[in-house]
Amino acid sequence: MASLFYQFHLLLLLLLSSLIIRMICMKNCWLWLMVFLCSFFLSLRTYYYVNKIENEPQRITNGYLKIQTDSIKVDGNSLKLTGKIQGKKYFVYNTLKSPAEKAIWQGKALPNMAIVNGDTEDFDNARNLNGFDAKKYYQSLGFTQVLQAKAIKPVKIQRFSISDVRQRLIWRIDRRYSTRLASYIKALIIGYKDAQFADYTSAYKTTGLLHLFTLSGMHIQFYLGGVHLLLKRAGLVRETRLLLLSAVGLLLIILTGSGFSTIRAVVSFLIAFACLTLEIQLSKLDQWSIMLFLLILCFPLVFWSVGAQLSLYFALILSYLNDLRLKKWQQLVLFSAFALPIMIYSFSEWTIIGGLFTILLFPLFEWLILPGCIVLFLGCFLPIPQFLSFLLEQFFRLLEKVLALAAFPNLTIGRPTFTILLFLILIVLLLIDRLKYQRKTYWLLGIAFLLIASVSFSAKGMVAFVDVGQGDSIFIKLPFKQETFLIDTGGRLKFRQKKWQRRQQKHLSDYNLLPFLKSLGCTKIDHLLITHNDADHMGELVNVLDNVKVKNLYLAKGSQIELKKLIQSIKGTKIHLVKKGDTVGNKLKVQILSPEKSTGENDDSLVTYFTLNHQRFLLTGDLETTGEEALIRNYPQLKTDFLKVGHHGSNTSTGKELLEKVRPKYAIISAGKKNRYGHPTQETLTKLNKQKIRVFRTDQQGMIYYHWSATTKWGEIKLLIDFLE
Repeated sequence: MASLFYQFHLLLLLLLSSLIIRMICMKNCWLWLMVFLCSFFLSLRTYYYVNKIENEPQRITNGYLKIQTDSIKVDGNSLKLTGKIQGKKYFVYNTLKSPAEKAIWQGKALPNMAIVNGDTEDFDNARNLNGFDAKKYYQSLGFTQVLQAKAIKPVKIQRFSISDVRQRLIWRIDRRYSTRLASYIKALIIGYKDAQFADYTSAYKTTGLLHLFTLSGMHIQFYLGGVHLLLKRAGLVRETRLLLLSAVGLLLIILTGSGFSTIRAVVSFLIAFACLTLEIQLSKLDQWSIMLFLLILCFPLVFWSVGAQLSLYFALILSYLNDLRLKKWQQLVLFSAFALPIMIYSFSEWTIIGGLFTILLFPLFEWLILPGCIVLFLGCFLPIPQFLSFLLEQFFRLLEKVLALAAFPNLTIGRPTFTILLFLILIVLLLIDRLKYQRKTYWLLGIAFLLIASVSFSAKGMVAFVDVGQGDSIFIKLPFKQETFLIDTGGRLKFRQKKWQRRQQKHLSDYNLLPFLKSLGCTKIDHLLITHNDADHMGELVNVLDNVKVKNLYLAKGSQIELKKLIQSIKGTKIHLVKKGDTVGNKLKVQILSPEKSTGENDDSLVTYFTLNHQRFLLTGDLETTGEEALIRNYPQLKTDFLKVGHHGSNTSTGKELLEKVRPKYAIISAGKKNRYGHPTQETLTKLNKQKIRVFRTDQQGMIYYHWSATTKWGEIKLLIDFLE
């Protein structure tokens, strides 16, 4: 859906053709003129917008950066902020060099200007299949590039800025209330989510209620509806109310950080109220269309943002549901069901009980949580009783505990193709139409079920070298989910740091490996193999075990001695110790070629070998040249098509003897983008080039995968990024 108006798609072309045919049949000249003018203005606006944000990487010297102060975030020695240089918007990164420098960016009066030196670069495209595309997301928000600031000298000057006002509000809330309560108030009143917010709201995420804490239609309806009621009670006429509501709506947009959901909700509210005030007869769908036109005019790449996709789709569904004249709880149940297509396209999963909990909690939000947060927000400026903040905080604590107990696993389906998504949305619209006229819907539900089932049970098999940064992770899936394998999990190597430098620890697999597995509908791994004990190969093991059911875990015999505590903590997974000569798997036989006995070191890595769709794969972990020599002595007839290069392309691996003996066609190097070790080394690349082996690198090309069809047996290598040197 992110590419809805900007990329060619056969099905979209067919839909556009049907629209043109319908317009021809209507024989309405005014309609043709309106469509032409709208298309012309949107195309022109998009052209200028894209030209403005697309730039070549450059070096910035002594650039004057206007800082958006409410965007400043400090995590250990990491500084992130947004700002403008000569009208161009940048996302700025900087590594802080001292505690004194860190303190400057954490005070009350934050710098609103800075002199910066650094290099700009493009945002990353999606680095894994179905992964987060940072470039599209940030470009949809008007960002030009990333600025890696080598030096940043803060300057405080006297100038009025909305972001300064918002930052002061954030500071006041933080100073007035506890960390937990402040997080809730900031999220619900000014749309700001701090670093702690995710910790407090994890229970809402698992129960499908996190949307209640994102400023959107419900919240704006409450705020503007409340203001409208006060204006009406004051005896103001509709025209005056419309002007004042427009001013209040604009203020809300500014103070809440101009989030897309807020803008959409405010514009929708004002369009509906304007139609009522000016007595203009427009259907809900027409109002939605006007709102969409205005938003695309302001944000031409709006469909590149997942949040915008969700917001617009939900608004469209609600506009149709309003015509059914259902009770509130019936609307919410249908809304939850009809949200399924866009939810699985965006997140690969659907919260089964999200609709039920929304029904139960909606009155609490309407009558307790939102009014309570408003009162406490006003308490930053006016005296209010202390017990009110205590009561609301205790209520939030209780709600978190209750929802944590009531948490129910989400239904992981996988990410449908764009074509399937369009068909599912069409089915949703047809279902609403048939419900309106009380017609049977069984056949539509049957088609929808088959389409959804086809997502998880794909006829394609895959061997994927996942981009996990400076680490290894290889995923193998047989067609129709017959069997799944994961070899290593990736992870972060730890370095000694001072206390002030330490950043908040996050699981890397939450951002690369796990979303990829979810997008394939993979909820179970049959066989997980750990090649050796280094953190960049097994650092994310515990997090993977916590999020995906793993039936069997395989460790090299001998390596378990160092992992005794970890092994004792693992529940529900069978642990196997394997050595040279063993075989793992049922449908697919993965042979263990090395070692005989392991100590968990690089040269004791599990070496695996298997054949899929007539293609041979040799995966060597971090095996070094000594281990490679032993391998070719033990298996003199060993040949392969795909070689996973040892130790991320280090010069301690991938000896000339191995390459000449196994004669691979393709070499896969798993390394982190701009890693500190200089992997892969030029020496290794030269050896591979001399043997005329085609090289693929995750640091340059993102995830690399070979996939094939169970029906045609045709397979190909796919890259996430077409890298050109």
